[in-house]
Amino acid sequence: MPLKRQKVAEAEGWEVPLWQPRVEVYLDVSGSMPDPRRTRNAMTLAAQVLITGAIRAGGWARVTLYSTTTAQHSEWCRSEVELSRFLMQYIGGGTEFPFPVLRQSLADCATDQPVRVVITDHDFNANYRARPDNAGIVAEAIAKSPHFVLMLHAPDPSWTEQYKATGARVVVVKEMSDYPAMAAALANALFDRKQPAPT
Repeated sequence: MPLKRQKVAEAEGWEVPLWQPRVEVYLDVSGSMPDPRRTRNAMTLAAQVLITGAIRAGGWARVTLYSTTTAQHSEWCRSEVELSRFLMQYIGGGTEFPFPVLRQSLADCATDQPVRVVITDHDFNANYRARPDNAGIVAEAIAKSPHFVLMLHAPDPSWTEQYKATGARVVVVKEMSDYPAMAAALANALFDRKQPAPT
């Protein structure tokens, strides 16, 4: 066997990343969303990209699927295969965002809050307005999360601006099959784009 050089850290901790990403995804699987087992669905693909990116960067991910019921992979996970299979479920029915789940996550994560991404459509507006404390839960999540991204399919423009005003990063998905545009918009929401240096 040939001798291979191995890198040795000059200081303790340098051999691993100082920050390991954690992503918490809330995916709408209600009847207004396409069944990913039967047709193209940019929203499910976005969730797949997010969890894969976090895991391959050495981090963790977890997922909540919701409609009128909630299915949770509540443990932090490093298995792409396990979470990918979990994401391919479809429930159907109405859209009821699980605000109690989000509130509990905020309490459980304490000083180590994850990036949070809510993937849904315009039905989220009705959930947001349904109870007075729902807006407060979202506001707390926006304040505590490193990034809080709302990925919305065909949203009302006035609501889009309202969410942006609260500090959320909003990604608008016009077509479920427009993968390149979705990926570019999601990347821009998660990573601050640097302005080019003046020439």
